[in-house]
Amino acid sequence: MEYGRLAEGTLMVKFGQLQYFWIFGLILVMIGIQLYYNRRRRKGLEQFADRQLLSKLMDGYRPRVQRSKQLLFIGALVFLGIALIGPKVGKKLIEVKRRGIDIILAFDTSLSMNAEDVKPNRLLRAKYETGKFINQLRGDRIGLVAFAGISYLQCPLTLDYSAAKLFLDIIDTGIIGTQGTAFADAIQTALNAFKVKEKKHKVIVLISDGEDQEGNLKETIQRVRDEGVVIYTVGVGSVTGAPIPIANPQSGSLEFKRDRSGHVVTTALEEDVLRDIATQSGGKYYNLRNDGDVFTKIYNEIIKLEQKDIRSHEYSDYQDRYQIFLLIAIVLVTLELSLTDKGKAVKVPSEK
Repeated sequence: MEYGRLAEGTLMVKFGQLQYFWIFGLILVMIGIQLYYNRRRRKGLEQFADRQLLSKLMDGYRPRVQRSKQLLFIGALVFLGIALIGPKVGKKLIEVKRRGIDIILAFDTSLSMNAEDVKPNRLLRAKYETGKFINQLRGDRIGLVAFAGISYLQCPLTLDYSAAKLFLDIIDTGIIGTQGTAFADAIQTALNAFKVKEKKHKVIVLISDGEDQEGNLKETIQRVRDEGVVIYTVGVGSVTGAPIPIANPQSGSLEFKRDRSGHVVTTALEEDVLRDIATQSGGKYYNLRNDGDVFTKIYNEIIKLEQKDIRSHEYSDYQDRYQIFLLIAIVLVTLELSLTDKGKAVKVPSEK
């Protein structure tokens, strides 16, 4: 649901057909060709005869009018190019109110998320599914937190879903140097990102394989309950485990992570802690490997929650203005065609 109040704002211009911007390069080439032609023509005439003789031979020729015709033609091309790229003008600033929920997606970026028991690997699959989740949002604000041994806010709460997806694309297992899975720190960072102190309208979606938990979860969950936040957890991986691919720092080739004894390390999904976090906050736990429709189910749960007014300001009332530039181009072409660079020849009286 959206409704808004219009208020006068700064004049804003945008273009609807920027793919045709190349036409201005073509115009520059035509200007260069015209200048080159004029220069060659002038030099050729100077070699043919001196100026006094040329003025007699070219009686009635008006070079200033010719230059005016060229300028009119080039001006017409410029305005035609502007019309072609579709200028639009927005004259108003609109305050839009949407009904929605504040949602923070918290991504585990520890090395274990590189395991390939979920194709193509745990993190890439989670990113793909959350990208589809963002596409479903309608008026909800979205934010991103990346965590491993520590956490940080990757993207503050925003209604700009395109920007959120750009931040989502750069989330990777190498983004945080400190390894581990600090659930408590990640949840604290997400709670701080909400800012509003209302005890509702807030959701955290925690995405992890559940291994190597760090921090005091008990105190953090108590804060979650106090602030009325609901946490949905998504387990990524298999309970049987899988090796962790890592890049060899010398050769760059992929190898499997090994412990100090040289044995290949396997990582398994630890569901118990994820299930406990969700249950204690009033949310639900989902297994991404067993259910490919996890995020649709989470979204269906979220839209059942009480929603709040989320306000934003957007420039609106954009209107096409290409007609003005097209009209100017037509007028300039008409003027160019109406001018003639040859005057009436002077008649020399004949001798009888």
